[in-house]
Amino acid sequence: MTIRGRAALCVAHGEPLTVENIDTRQPGPGEVIVDMDAAAVCITDIMSLGGMTFAPPPYIPGHSGSGVVSAVGPGVRHVNVGDRVAATGTAECGLCYACLRGTPSACEDIGAGMFTPFHVATRSDGNAVTADLGCGVFAERMLLRESVLAVYDADITPVQAATLGCGIVSGLGAVFNVARVVPGATVAVVGCGHLGLWIIQAATLAGAERIIAVEPDEHRRSLATAQGATHVVDPGAGDPVAQVKDLTGGRGVDYALEAGGTVEGTVQAYEMTRGAGVLVTTSMARPEDRVTFGALDIGVSAKEIRSSQSGGGRIKRDVPRYARLLERGVISTEHIITQVFKLDEVNAAIEAAEQRKVITGVVTF
Repeated sequence: MTIRGRAALCVAHGEPLTVENIDTRQPGPGEVIVDMDAAAVCITDIMSLGGMTFAPPPYIPGHSGSGVVSAVGPGVRHVNVGDRVAATGTAECGLCYACLRGTPSACEDIGAGMFTPFHVATRSDGNAVTADLGCGVFAERMLLRESVLAVYDADITPVQAATLGCGIVSGLGAVFNVARVVPGATVAVVGCGHLGLWIIQAATLAGAERIIAVEPDEHRRSLATAQGATHVVDPGAGDPVAQVKDLTGGRGVDYALEAGGTVEGTVQAYEMTRGAGVLVTTSMARPEDRVTFGALDIGVSAKEIRSSQSGGGRIKRDVPRYARLLERGVISTEHIITQVFKLDEVNAAIEAAEQRKVITGVVTF
């Protein structure tokens, strides 16, 4: 028996998505059916739709959404029918080598979703439909693995909750779990879009004394200030590394968090980090991209380089906490969710993200 509902499908890379009815299969062991309410659109989705994905078309894009559990398969341990859940672009199975050693950011289910096609539904022509990253969410009803879901019970809207599984968990986690920013610290955030603005909010919460936003777009610099940045740097006005060092007595910052998704931004973030400071890389880049650091500097500067995969990957612990912060108004989506689209407008949502017309667009079902 299958469950019929509409979904946005990528039928070929570089082409518009099609919205059509699909038949979602019943959940198997460790799998869950979620009636989706909303899904956020991230630059990662744009990269996937351009071909940087292991999911064969036709597939359902998206990796951050919210909904309500309507069915569970055998062996599901932490999710029940009726639970409000956030779907995330990472995973935490709790059983693999990495999870058992306290490093769920390397959970084996992440690779299983990315590298092994995850069959979730069937088209009207009988062809199989897969899920991008093993976590496609641009659908009214979606088959998901329990490992990519986090249960929350905060009183927030589905549109707000759609941002939990990507921007919020990645941005806040990069500050709290990976960088571990301490009160009084100096922080640089390189790139102030969907992810960088959440990082700035988190750095403010962590008690950073000076938060320097490095961003070429004037509007996004103004949003960074609204989120808590104490200083802004325009790379178009001169060397951003020199500008940041001028703001820190020539030393550089204690923590530099890269959130722009470029090789240039990563190198700049490294160079604006002081000796014995911490560089955190957070964003997606293309597999062929390479980052080069000076061998002497990396050998003697005592700088730490930390990779942040979805903010440390502790989704089952952190997502409910971050949902509570949203509920209490400690963090806010006010300047970050800038437009809401219907499912039939999904291609407009994709274009808005690709053209940087929005910070975060959310598709509702």
